[in-house]
This record gives sequence, structure tokens and C-alpha cells, in this order.
Amino acid sequence: MPVISTIAAATARAFGAFKSAAGGAADEFFKYVTLLLHGDGTNGAQNNTFLDSSTNNFTITRNGNTTQGTFSPFSQTGWSNYFDGSGDYLTAGSASNWTFLSNGSDMTIEAWIYLPSVTTQQTICGTAAASANVGFFAYVSNGSVGLSHVRGASGSYTDFVSNAVLQANQWNHVAITFATSGKTCTFYINGTQQGSSSNTGFSYSASTPTATLNIGRYPENGAYLTGYISNLRITNTIVYSSAFTPSTTPLTAISGTSLLTCQSNRFVDNSSNAFAITVAGNTSVQAFSPFAPTAAYSAATVGGSGYFDGSGDNLTAVSANTANAMGTGDWTVEAWIYLTTGGGTPFIMDTLPASSGSTTGLRMRLNASNQLQLWQYSSAVLTSSASVAVNGWTHVALVKNSGTTTAYVNGVASGTYSDSGNYTCGSSRPMIGSDGFNNGSENSFPGYISNLRMVKGTAVYTSAFTPPTAPLTAISGTSLLTNFTNGGIIDNTAKNVLETVGNAQISTSVKKFGTGSLAFDGTGDYLVVPVTESMKVGSGDFTIECWLRWNSTLTPSVWWASSSSSILISDSAATYAVISSSTDTAGGYSKLIDANTTLAANTWGHVAIVRYSGTTTIYLNGVSGGTTTSISGSFDCAYIGYQKNAGRALNGYIDDLRITKGIARYTTTFTPPTAAFADQ
Repeated sequence: MPVISTIAAATARAFGAFKSAAGGAADEFFKYVTLLLHGDGTNGAQNNTFLDSSTNNFTITRNGNTTQGTFSPFSQTGWSNYFDGSGDYLTAGSASNWTFLSNGSDMTIEAWIYLPSVTTQQTICGTAAASANVGFFAYVSNGSVGLSHVRGASGSYTDFVSNAVLQANQWNHVAITFATSGKTCTFYINGTQQGSSSNTGFSYSASTPTATLNIGRYPENGAYLTGYISNLRITNTIVYSSAFTPSTTPLTAISGTSLLTCQSNRFVDNSSNAFAITVAGNTSVQAFSPFAPTAAYSAATVGGSGYFDGSGDNLTAVSANTANAMGTGDWTVEAWIYLTTGGGTPFIMDTLPASSGSTTGLRMRLNASNQLQLWQYSSAVLTSSASVAVNGWTHVALVKNSGTTTAYVNGVASGTYSDSGNYTCGSSRPMIGSDGFNNGSENSFPGYISNLRMVKGTAVYTSAFTPPTAPLTAISGTSLLTNFTNGGIIDNTAKNVLETVGNAQISTSVKKFGTGSLAFDGTGDYLVVPVTESMKVGSGDFTIECWLRWNSTLTPSVWWASSSSSILISDSAATYAVISSSTDTAGGYSKLIDANTTLAANTWGHVAIVRYSGTTTIYLNGVSGGTTTSISGSFDCAYIGYQKNAGRALNGYIDDLRITKGIARYTTTFTPPTAAFADQ
């Protein structure tokens, strides 16, 4: 049977046969799976054909290498915020909101954290700006969790520290309670009490903290956090008084909740306080969380998005001009957007035709401050007061209602314009993701667009609203709707959008499990994966595995490549499997593992690359083919089926490709999986 290990486990343990979700058996480590490609679907399907889901069913033309996939604002796997340890942090509210954390009130601070290292000092959250000032900070150091009270006199602080039981490269639930009675601080890690102490000899400070609450940074000197925080909740009550089982679902705003954040598709406080969350650095929202999904991916409930690389990618609708010409009446244009780079002036959509004189096109874009704008021809007539966050989902809407157009950002009205415009639509418009006037050559959108909907004749929103929590549908008056759910090769974790290059496609005639596999013909077919933080395996354990079937073994073939390494399974002599340290060069490859066997052509074989406690092993059909300790850092997945610039392309098929972050699923000889991997 397959063998599973976790960072926390010193020994391997048996794991039952893998089954699909329909088969009933779930994967207990699915929350650590960052890519899952079954290759099921329609024969010949790629990710290059886009649909209009309105009743108009307009033809959508792809320009550049725009692609689509399952990453969406409605992830079934939950959310976290990633901090890169170099200037990334969040702030919440103002300093006066956090006086209770240092003036002796009862409190509980809890969160899930996933850190590549737990030895260096890193801040979970805090308000203390210096030892001579007032506040607190919760931190990680030397495998422990700590809480410090700072009271205003130079050097006057009190430390409480837990037992050293934190594990790197896995989700840890951390809870810190502080009770006014006895001045007692208690630590719980993964629900187990890991230290409790009292210090009645220090006095509280009633002063306002020196800084507002910082998340991921100590306000005085940095001590930035590197890793993920999910479901950070701060309450003015004692939530836990004995051992407990951490929640298996996202936390809620219970009585006394002052802050609830790092749990949504956007930067938001879900407590009743709804404190403003300010983003510093390139802190990002990631579809990576400590929770197993309650259901498998479904296009109907999760949806998808289109990925635009910011360099000439766009879509155009071949439409009857009148259908998407909003005219002088009411209308609504809305979308979810995830900017990967801010500070440009990208268009979200544009009905203006190329070189169109003074036509009043409906032009939805962002300015250099990431504010939502409505343009008419060559100038902005409406600019939102709120800015769109970078590296997080934002719902944006422009709505004309009885002569007034309002900009909404995440459901909040953010500016109005007295609008008498007669909005037209040019041929092959609207253009999505770029500038219609310049025919897509300028002002391209960098990132993801989801659920772009145009509604003619109706102001869908007339006051503040909660942004949609499920994919949009074609309501009455919908003239265009792009849900981006027509991808053929999809990631069933809903974390990634893949680009199909060449003839990379689904084959239903050759498969190991399910209804199909990924087919590559060896002449330029491959998949491109936009690099995200969740796709970087980190410095800890990992498992990269799939089923492979070769059409030939005449040349070295790459089935997986990152920005720093590639995995090849055969050389020209068909004598061994290797991991190569050469990716982006046309030269030779450096063999880090040289196995004594390979996989036969025209036969399915299981391949697994596993790093466990610093040693990386390649397994072929469950048997070790060699090890290396030379792969010590983090790397990503950028290409599947190809080694860029080196001419090594896969001629064959892949089925059930899965990447598991933080988990060494196999640590000794095992029987390869006997069914498709689970979807949850």
C-alpha cells in the first residue's frame, strides 16, 4: 500500500487505496494538494475556447495566450494570506481599537499558521512599536509561541512562552489566551495545552498602544513572518479553557470577536467591527488553507477565471453591436478581478472600437492608483475613492441607475457621476482585458478576471450589497457573461489556471483512470502554470507524482519543469530515470539521481518524486530508483511536458498528476495507487 508521512510523524503509516470522490474515499491530506490534473473531459479539449454564457451565446475570440481554469473567487478549499518575510504585513483598524489587548482585559488570539521555518523569530500580530512604548505582540521563535506585554517604561515588558512543539511546513493551530484573573497566559497548539504561567508582579497599561495592530510584522523592528496565516481571530473573551479539537471549518465571529481576517478571497475583517485592512508589501490571498473541502470542484458552484498575462492578452466578443451597446438607459457591468501587478492603467473591458474618433464607448479600467474608473472615449468621468487590492480578489461594478452611474468596490459605493452618455459598442467588442481603442496593444490587464457580466436595461445594484458568493448567472437583460468554465485541462484543487500550448489536449482513447488523460505529441505540446506561492513546494517535504505512458524513448523527455529544475524519466538509451538541475538552457542536464531502471514505452507507469527529511527519492512503480540530498530549497511548477529552451518535450500521456506540499506520501517501497486520486 502507499506509505504516508507528515512533518510531524517520525515514522511512516499505511494509507488505503486512493479513490475518486465518487468512490467514497477522501484524501486526508487534500488540504496540502496544490495541483491535481485528472485529464478527464472531452476528447481534444484544450483551454483556448471561451464561451459567452448569456442567451446571446456570442462567439469569443482569443488573442494572445489568454487562458482559463478553475482558480476563482469561490474556492472550495478555503483561503489564507501569504507573507514573504520581506516587507509584507497587514494593519487593521486604528491603535485605539486595540487598547484591550494590553490593559488587562481577557483575550484570545488564535490562527492557523504554515511556516517554512519555526526557529527564527517571526511576528503573528502585535501593537508594540518599541520596548519603551505600549502594546503587545504574539510571535513564533525556536519552535515556540510567545506573547509579550510592553508597558511603557524602557525595558518594561513581560514574556510568556509555550513549549517548543510547532512543526515547520504544515498547518498548526495556535491559540493564546490571557486571563485577567491571576494574569495567566495559556498556550494551545493544535488543541493541546502547551504551557501556562502567571505573573502577578507586573502592572497593565491603560494607554493606547503605540501602533495599530500589525499582522505578520512587529511594528518596532520588523520580525516579519514568512509563510501563511489563515483565520486569525482576536476576541475579548477566553475562548478555550481546556484541550479542544480545532475547528475543521472556517472560524466565525463569535461573541466578543474584535477581528476575524485572513480567511476570505479578499482582504477583509469579517467581525462586526469590519475594520479596514491595509495591505503592505506584496501580501497575497491564496487558495491554500487548513481545511479539507466539503465538496469536490464543480463548475456550477466554484466557477473559474481567465488569466491575462498583462502583455497583449485579451478576448473579443463577435457581437451584434446593439446587444452590448448600453445606450442611455440603465445598465450594469461587473466582474471579480485579481490583480497580480498594480500601478498600471489596465482595462477590464472596453466597448470602444479601434481608432474610433469621439465615440462614447463604455470603458471600465483602473488608474495608476488601482482605482476603478469609467471612461468615455479618452477621459475618465468617474473614479472610485477606493482602490483595488493587488494579489487578492476584488468585486468591481459600474451601475447606471436613473441617470446616475455609481462605482462599487466590494459592494460599497465609491463614487458617482451624473451620466447622460449614450454608450455604443464597436464591432468585435467588447474587448476584455485590454484597450479597445488601441486594439489590445496597450493597457493590458495583468491577472485574473472572473464572472464578467454586462446587463442592459437593469441597475442590478442600487445600494450597498454583499459581493456575490457564487458564480453569476444570466439574469434578465444579460448581454454578455464570461464565467471561464470551458477549460478542458483543469486543476481539481481550484488553485491554478493552466495554458495549453501547441496541441496539448485531452485524450479519451488512452487513459489510466477516469475518462481521459493529458496528451502530448513531442513537438511543442506542453502546459504552462502561472507561478503562485501555493505552487512553490517550500523547503520541507513534498510529493510530485503521476502516471506516465511513453510513445517512444528516443530522446530525453521532460514531464515536469520549474524555474530551477526539471524531471526527466528517460534518456536516449532508455536506461535510467533522472532529476536534472538544468531547466532554461539548451545544453545538457546534470543528473542528480541516476536510476537503474526506466519505464517501458506504451505502458502506464507510476512515477513519484518525494522529499522526506531532506532526502529526495524517485520511485518508479513504487520502487526507489535512487536518492539525492542536493535538492534542498523551494521550487515551483512552471511547465508540464516541456523543458523551456532545451527542446525536450514529452511524447506521451500523463494521468492523475498531483503535487502535495509539506507531505512525503511515500517513504519506502509501495504499491502504486489502484484508482484515481480523490477530489477532496
